[in-house]
Amino acid sequence: EILLEMATRIEAARGKRLGAALKRRVLHALGPDGLLALLLRLGPYGTFRPFGAGLSLGRVAKAVHGIDLGPLRPALPERLGTITRRIDLAPARLVADLDRLRTRLPALSGKNGLLLVGRRDLRSNNSWMHNSERLVKGRDRCTLLMHPDDARGHGLRDGGPVRVTSRVGTVVATLEVSEEMRRGVVCLPHGFGHGRAGVKLRVASAHAGVSVNDLTDEQAVDAMCGNAVLSGVPVEVSAAEVPAGERSQERLAATSRG
Repeated sequence: EILLEMATRIEAARGKRLGAALKRRVLHALGPDGLLALLLRLGPYGTFRPFGAGLSLGRVAKAVHGIDLGPLRPALPERLGTITRRIDLAPARLVADLDRLRTRLPALSGKNGLLLVGRRDLRSNNSWMHNSERLVKGRDRCTLLMHPDDARGHGLRDGGPVRVTSRVGTVVATLEVSEEMRRGVVCLPHGFGHGRAGVKLRVASAHAGVSVNDLTDEQAVDAMCGNAVLSGVPVEVSAAEVPAGERSQERLAATSRG
């Protein structure tokens, strides 16, 4: 349903409203199973002959242990969509954008020159894992990673509370000094921030952490593709004058920097 709606809107925006509506009606009538069945029959292993030996959805469904289609067959470079049948590792459009990028990068860092990136912890690859006592027990995993040189330069101590501020908001987290971090880059894990009103996850709420989404800027958009900028967010980090036990997220009013 989501893909159909997206395709219909894109086609309509290109002035193909009638064709989009017709395509939507046909695909909706086929449904997921019907479309999959059609693709299997149109594929290299399928057939439209009633009693043919080709692949079909019914045949796949009956094969509870799978179907051996034989060894993989090379598909490159024939499957490449480029005219030369070669991969363009330096598209002209991206190369032409390098000058803008070189000018932009120094301006990205905040006043104390830090960029925020995200991470996935082994025990919290997805938010639902935070509601498992077995996975969240032990040390605090929602920490801000920072290189030791940056920590010393900003007068911050390992294990202390720090205030992380972007253009749109502020969170308070525990600092974890790590040689694995690159200088000028700090890191928060994704999926935390369970201390909000209405959260009904008992275990997760007890290990609320802070939400990195409170720091991402809705006005920051990648110039080349129009995608939201979710990594490399300019931030400022300073010591937080709050007790270590009060490390819950706090959202400040958005402020404009002109």
